[in-house]
Amino acid sequence: MPTTTPKNTAVAELIQKYEPNITNRSRRVASIELSEWTPQEVKGVMDQLVPRDKKKGSDEPCGPEFNQLSRSWKDKLMIRFLIWSILSSVTMFLLPIQIGAAIYLLLHGRLSAIWHELPKPTALLFDWLTQVDAFVKAPMSLVKKSIERVEALCVNRKGKFMLRKHGYAVLSHVWGETMGWTTEDSWGPVEPGLRKKGVAYIHFLKFFRRCDAEWLWVDVLAMPEVYEEMSTTEKANIETLRIGVINGLHAVYRRADKVVCLDSLLLRLQSGSMVDVAVILSLGRWINRLWPFTETKLAKRVVLKTEDATFDLDEIITFFYETVNNEDHRYFHLFARLAPMRPVPSGFRNWLGYLARPGTYEPEVFREIYHGCENRLCDVEIDQARALFPVLGLEWTSGWTLQQGLHHIADAYHDDKEFLLKYCEYRGIQHDIQ
Repeated sequence: MPTTTPKNTAVAELIQKYEPNITNRSRRVASIELSEWTPQEVKGVMDQLVPRDKKKGSDEPCGPEFNQLSRSWKDKLMIRFLIWSILSSVTMFLLPIQIGAAIYLLLHGRLSAIWHELPKPTALLFDWLTQVDAFVKAPMSLVKKSIERVEALCVNRKGKFMLRKHGYAVLSHVWGETMGWTTEDSWGPVEPGLRKKGVAYIHFLKFFRRCDAEWLWVDVLAMPEVYEEMSTTEKANIETLRIGVINGLHAVYRRADKVVCLDSLLLRLQSGSMVDVAVILSLGRWINRLWPFTETKLAKRVVLKTEDATFDLDEIITFFYETVNNEDHRYFHLFARLAPMRPVPSGFRNWLGYLARPGTYEPEVFREIYHGCENRLCDVEIDQARALFPVLGLEWTSGWTLQQGLHHIADAYHDDKEFLLKYCEYRGIQHDIQ
């Protein structure tokens, strides 16, 4: 455990003034990643965070609106009536103008414009109004095909789905920040009928627009959900499909052009400094979750989005590699936090002291996993093993327990058992691996 000093305490307290809901993270980061930083230096970074907008429900940059879609049938009917009333009124207003324009264009022989241009205002209005009550949800038939073909089930800006082997990006996020359902003033359950509709389109656009991609793979859309009201058989069938998606993640992440990180704290940063990005990233939830390690480890490229800029994770790590010359450097612990997330580049064989096996240029896989998964949490216990399977190129079997998953890893990677045991010890996992 790191030693807490008065300076570390002052840094943690300073961070909590900006973000009161990250007490534990602020203490840990102040004692490790920012242990060589002064409060004044940390304040210079925190001052560049855009304040949260105070509003009903989630105040995360890509979070959903509060659960206003879960209304009575009378409210829903009123919304639809309002939508069609607006559409009808504007259409009637535009109609005389469009008729006059059509006559003018016809007299001047511009028939193409009559067909292609005149309907645009009405079509755009129709699209905008229908988005208010639209949802994005993957067809179950495509979910099954994506598993059978081991292809990425991707979505475009219009909410249309397609199976792809290339030419797409992966969204990497924290579910509680991006998808967490909320009521007007707190977290709250959402009725299954609403969840079954999928992701509200107005919410979908919040994160899709930030990813700068034509096609996007989103876990909550590509993976079917188990609902409480399902029968035991139905739940088992959906769980089998979910495992099928998980077993295809190695290919999904490897083939993607990029993985895009949307961390809520980082999305509020206005800075062009790679060091500032590393500091805020270390304080966010995203780097403290287990699955993002898997996504970034397998990615061709990892993109970090801020409030007004885009950063490449490999470029940030390389900057630290070229800047940090010993463990006493003030950036060393930031470097140590980020470096295990990415494959060791060619020519960087002593990356953080990782040693290659005799006769090879590859570092021990579990040495990377052990360091890369430090201070990373998961909500589902078996994910402590299951999240490693895509990295290791293994397949999970439906119905396995955490212990069975760990034994499968131990059998497949017998030479790396030492670090698997260290991994289990660090995470407090009870096991009987010999």
